[in-house]
Amino acid sequence: MNLDRTLWFVRHAQSEYNEKKLFTGWHDPPLTNHGVAMAEELKKEIDTVNFSHVFSSPLKRAFQTAKIIVPNDAITIDDRIKERSYGDWSAKNKDQVKDIEGEEGYIAARRGWHTSPPNGESLKDVSERVQPFLDALPKTGNILIVSHGNTIRALSVIFGINTTDSVSSYEIKVGAILKI
Repeated sequence: MNLDRTLWFVRHAQSEYNEKKLFTGWHDPPLTNHGVAMAEELKKEIDTVNFSHVFSSPLKRAFQTAKIIVPNDAITIDDRIKERSYGDWSAKNKDQVKDIEGEEGYIAARRGWHTSPPNGESLKDVSERVQPFLDALPKTGNILIVSHGNTIRALSVIFGINTTDSVSSYEIKVGAILKI
């Protein structure tokens, strides 16, 4: 289907957990001062774009980023685009989890399509949560969606940018944009 729209997926700017190298998931830390500065730079980068719709994850780091990028626009909060649940890994140090789980298990659950952290979501689970959101998006306009790294990683498979095999090596940095 050829739609007359552009989707601007933005990964939130640096949060306190990003700075400390902790798994965040559904935990809700705010942006760091550096994160606020990153979001202000993002605003400058896309300031000339007129967004017809703006969506954000309900988590602080995404919503704060959205409010900085488009301070005067109405922002629709949508739970379906929040970060994946890291379950038992949430708020834990990434290196320590890797030491406990071993390299193979860690990579499979952190970046693999089908494997989830204990009591958490896989990327496949995230894709199934986010697909109805995509289906409901307006068919025209510039649409800003401020979300999270793993949500965007799952979306990259839905849009054919990655496959379920190649997604494990796909990275979108904090404060970065994926335009589709």
